[in-house]
Amino acid sequence: MDIASVTAAANAWTRDTCRSLGITIAGPIEQIHLQPWSSVFRVPTTRDAVYVKCCGPTQAHEPRLTALLHREFPGLVTEVLALHPTQPWMLVAEGGMKIRDAYSGDEFLRAWREVLPRYAQMQRAATQHVGEILGFGTPDHRAMPLVAGFAEAVADEPALSADRSDRITEDERRALVELRPKLNDALGALAALGIEDTLQHDDLHHGNVLVHDGRAVVFDWGDACVSHPFLTLAVTLRFAAAATKYAPDEDPIVALRDAYLEPWSDRASTKELREAAELGRRIGEVSRTLTFYAVARAYPGVIDMYPGGFAGSLRRVIRQFG
Repeated sequence: MDIASVTAAANAWTRDTCRSLGITIAGPIEQIHLQPWSSVFRVPTTRDAVYVKCCGPTQAHEPRLTALLHREFPGLVTEVLALHPTQPWMLVAEGGMKIRDAYSGDEFLRAWREVLPRYAQMQRAATQHVGEILGFGTPDHRAMPLVAGFAEAVADEPALSADRSDRITEDERRALVELRPKLNDALGALAALGIEDTLQHDDLHHGNVLVHDGRAVVFDWGDACVSHPFLTLAVTLRFAAAATKYAPDEDPIVALRDAYLEPWSDRASTKELREAAELGRRIGEVSRTLTFYAVARAYPGVIDMYPGGFAGSLRRVIRQFG
């Protein structure tokens, strides 16, 4: 369907669903987010607003995944009020303000230290749901698919970057091909810790956490995958450092890493966990590259929205393994 058709259909479904749930719509339904991979509508009601998210092909797993998380781990994600019976659409409750807008300074860091252990606890418990999660179509970024997918992404970069001036150079392409043994070694060392693959958000930053009455929830699971859990630290720590102007190795950012690791403290020593977290942070940039690759292939021209394009994501991997 084109955008106009999706909008009309989403509005009709929203009105019917709200009526069936006893929710009274109190004003016009407003489209507040539009990207090739998803569209979000804000629905004013006589109480708090509710929201409809319509997901594209690369994020089609998100509604059912979010519903599973709401069912199994209430309080960690926004409340899912309804799923469309045939489309990857969901109606969710108000979740609050993004923590980047709600907090700054020490309070911003405190909010992160509160949500990260809860998220890690979910990852531990979600191992028993991995089969169901993959069944939703959630991407598989476990070791073997990750390595194979990355090789495919590197090979496909010329077609994606086309005539961009910032495309990968031949020296960079050689470096990307040659880092494969390093990636395999890092994955092997991470696996040796014995921590199971599980659900991983893959885009857990301060724009994807909401806070209401002091309680934080994680939303926007469209980039989620199944991988080693520690790969999540790539985005979280990079964005937190950028937002606070701290270096990644300064105490406030290290404290976020340690808050995330606390629920894993029975699985290994502090030293082993910290070493594994560093491996996860580095490998996590490969996972992000695969997420970007899927989006770039599915929606032609989308990489032009991003400074550095797809090559920029590959360069970040080179920096981690060069």
